[in-house]
Amino acid sequence: MTFSLAPMKSADAARIFSDFLREQFADFQPLWGADFGAATGALPASTMDSPALGPTREHQQRWQRTAQAWRRIDAAQRRLQRLCSDALREAATAFAAQPGPPRGTAIDAEALHKLYDTWIDCAEQAYARTAHGDAFCDALTEFVNASSEWRRELQTSIEQCAKQLDLPTRTEINSLTHRLKALEEQLRAARKKRKPRVAASGAKRAHRKAQR
Repeated sequence: MTFSLAPMKSADAARIFSDFLREQFADFQPLWGADFGAATGALPASTMDSPALGPTREHQQRWQRTAQAWRRIDAAQRRLQRLCSDALREAATAFAAQPGPPRGTAIDAEALHKLYDTWIDCAEQAYARTAHGDAFCDALTEFVNASSEWRRELQTSIEQCAKQLDLPTRTEINSLTHRLKALEEQLRAARKKRKPRVAASGAKRAHRKAQR
C-alpha cells in the first residue's frame, strides 16, 4: 500500500492508515498460535464430547481437560488480538488528527523524526488505554489461567507416557535434585562444625610445645 501526500480529510487518512496496519499484522501469529495448538495433539470434537469410559477413562479425561484449556487459550488470544487491533485503529485516528507540516514545505529528516515520535506517542497512549481496560485485563487473566492449566495437564500426560516407557519423569528428577541439595547443605554444615574443633586441637598442641 502506498500513501499520497495530497491533502485529505483526517477521517480518510485515519482509515487508510488503520487499514495499512491491519494488513501488516493480519498474518501475525504468536508462539502460542493455532499451529502450535494443533501440534500438541488436540482431540477431535467427537472424542471431546464422548463420555470417558473403560480402562483409559483417566487418560481421556485428562486429554479432554487439556483440549478444553487450549480452547480457552485460543478464545482469549482472539480477544486480545481484537483489542490490539482496536488500539491500532485508535492510534491511527489520533495520529491522523495531529497537525501536519504546512503545505509546500519540504519534509526533511527532522520533520520525519518528529512525525515518527508523534506516531509512537499516539500508539503508546492508545495501548495504555487498552491495557488498563477491564476487557484487556479479563482476556489476559483468562489467557494466563488457561495456559497454566494447559501446561499442568500436558505435563501430567507427558509424565504418564514417560513412566510407561520406563523413563525418568520431571517429578522424580526434581525430587532427586532436592535430596542432593539437602545432602550438600548437611555436608557444608558438618564441615563448618569440624573447622573450630580442628583449630582448637591445633592450638592445644602448640601450647603444649611452648610449655616444653
